[in-house]
Amino acid sequence: MKRKAVAALAIALLLLVLFTVVVGWEGVLAAIGRASIRTYALAFAAAAGCLLCRSLVWHRMLSTVDRPRPYWLVGSLFLTAMFAKYVAPYGQVTSGVGIAAIVSRYYDSAYEEALAAVASADFLNYVPYYTFGSIALGYVLFVYSPPIALEQYAPMVAALVVGVVAFVGVVWLRRDLAYEAILSLSSGLRHVLERVAPGRAGQLRRENVARRFEGFYTTLDLVSRDRRALASALAYAHAGWLAFAAVLYVSAAAVEAPIPFGVAMAAVALSKIGFVVPTPGGLGGVEAALAGVLVLLTPMSSAVALAVALLYRFATYWFTILVGGVASIALTLKDPLPPEAG
Repeated sequence: MKRKAVAALAIALLLLVLFTVVVGWEGVLAAIGRASIRTYALAFAAAAGCLLCRSLVWHRMLSTVDRPRPYWLVGSLFLTAMFAKYVAPYGQVTSGVGIAAIVSRYYDSAYEEALAAVASADFLNYVPYYTFGSIALGYVLFVYSPPIALEQYAPMVAALVVGVVAFVGVVWLRRDLAYEAILSLSSGLRHVLERVAPGRAGQLRRENVARRFEGFYTTLDLVSRDRRALASALAYAHAGWLAFAAVLYVSAAAVEAPIPFGVAMAAVALSKIGFVVPTPGGLGGVEAALAGVLVLLTPMSSAVALAVALLYRFATYWFTILVGGVASIALTLKDPLPPEAG
């Protein structure tokens, strides 16, 4: 698994280098070279603020399903989760199950409770992409006066928002459909695991999946009934997302290519498209998507836009990997069940 992650990371970096060469590496490096260090330092402060707010979302959700634990533990678990999401291909989707197992281990709680809390926290941290993202797109489409070509994408954006809302509605209101879909998916995955990892295939037996599904929704109901915790978690999530957008805003200002904060918000929301690329943390895809959006929305050249995207990702993606890696190592030293005790 480690070799696959390293290989995927190497391929992603190669694609990113090739993309930079195509755009014009001289212009990209020139733009990065003239960046104001003092201004750019604020991007790391904003990135740290984002991580803090998102870890507080985790703290609120985990405290809802279990007794409150020290913040250092929750923060370490959150940063470890971010590290896992960013170093594995499609980690945004696939790492949740493993992270829930880690939370259950350190919290000494039921796996279903940990999974529901982690899934709830992750969902809340993604909500601002659609709330603030929609507001930002409205600003771009109706206030910022973008190129006429962008208005053609308005129906597509609206369809995407409707699709996401419909998906969440089905998962929440039609649990029977979600239940059958999960059982079908787990059955298909079990057949694959029987060939490559027979020892793990038993975990996806129908009765095991059904039991965890029921426990997950039971805990999710508990979380949703605590409106005070939910409201504070949503507030933290939106504050964290604003800090996330501020990283892009500051990165653009650092290279003397300032953009309105509303445009920065829209660009961050649309850059999520880059995560469809099967690379760790969407590496390469997010940079390309972000640079493309900036070229479309602003007078930036492609070289300057890519420079801004690279600076933004350095302060969000690579900085998070560094901090998360250190946190995961520190967390290992506090392992409540060391190998010799197991």
